[in-house]
Amino acid sequence: MPIAPMRARRVAPLAGWSVVAAFVLIGLALIATVWTTRSSVVRASDAVRRGQALAIEQAVRADLADLEGAPTQPDLEAMLRAHANEGLRYLAMVERGTMIGQAGSAIGTGSAEPITANGRITEIDGRLRIQVRPFRRLRDGRRDWRVIIELEPVQADELKSAATLSLGIGALATAFLLGVAIVLVRREARRNAEERERERERRLASLGEMSAVLAHEIKNPLASLKGNAQLLSKMLPVGEKPRAKADRVVDEAVRLEQLTNDLLRFVRTGEIRRAPTDPGALVREAAESVPGEVVIDIARAPANWLLDPGRIREVIVNLVDNAVAAGPPARATVRSQNGRLVIEVADRGTGVPEEDREKIFEPFFTGKTQGTGLGLAIARRVIEQHGGTIGVFDNPGGGALFRAEIPES
Repeated sequence: MPIAPMRARRVAPLAGWSVVAAFVLIGLALIATVWTTRSSVVRASDAVRRGQALAIEQAVRADLADLEGAPTQPDLEAMLRAHANEGLRYLAMVERGTMIGQAGSAIGTGSAEPITANGRITEIDGRLRIQVRPFRRLRDGRRDWRVIIELEPVQADELKSAATLSLGIGALATAFLLGVAIVLVRREARRNAEERERERERRLASLGEMSAVLAHEIKNPLASLKGNAQLLSKMLPVGEKPRAKADRVVDEAVRLEQLTNDLLRFVRTGEIRRAPTDPGALVREAAESVPGEVVIDIARAPANWLLDPGRIREVIVNLVDNAVAAGPPARATVRSQNGRLVIEVADRGTGVPEEDREKIFEPFFTGKTQGTGLGLAIARRVIEQHGGTIGVFDNPGGGALFRAEIPES
């Protein structure tokens, strides 16, 4: 039965990322389709531009053929107006290198890029320029005329703009899909985290009820056992084997008594009682009560903080005792940072492996040869009752660093 939650924790993130991958693939397929379509439209627009240029050229030829002689300025302006909607923007008549007449505004100077094999149609600053030459003869018999035509490829530009717009819409759609996927995954991850937290609370509640029953059932018989063993030990001669055995019974009874007390402290769910407390003095008093080498730094401690001093003292004693056992010297520090009271206890031991940094706060998990494995579980519960958090990190000087943060209430 305990395998199922582990599978759920592993499958849920994979399922979430599969959703992201699916949305990303859909978005990439959309982008690829729109890009391919745009490329096809761009190629088609080039053909449309050449077709538009040739159509206007034929229209201008036809208009010139209808004239009695060389076109006058009004004739050129009339032709420009007649074909303005088709993109015609400029007309110029040239005879033997001399400008005879023009209508409209020519494009500014720019590099001309030929768009046909023979270079007859060129592109300058977004306009198409056509040189039509030579006209064999106008009706007035004059020869060696040529006409310069400039036009805007309106239809081709509209096609290209529409294709670019489609590409932009596709990119936005892809970004939207990716955003939706990320939101869904984060929501699922948050839901899974909340479900795991509820499961942990249910498990702790069940464990607490069982522990409370066991502790109460064991406590009274254990007290009797311990008392009688102590009396028996005093009655036996010192140095004899029976006395040593009686003393061992007393020691084991004391250890069981400590276990029952730890169980009762663990299941205690009463509300904390906050009072203005000097956290520096509290840390100093708690740390000094632990045998061993402890360095205390309270220089940056705030003057007071709303705490349950008895419960917080229990946390500090437990952390300092663990640090001294892991690798002295232990170091206890308290300070105020960003509106939170920060209590740190560091050691010079081997540190805590990454995979155990969450497990060590679970009940009955311990790396000691002796101990109940409830100390850090009790510490977490007390800190969380204060609205804070506790975690373990790498100590920069080597070893482990436990950090508890308690916000202002």
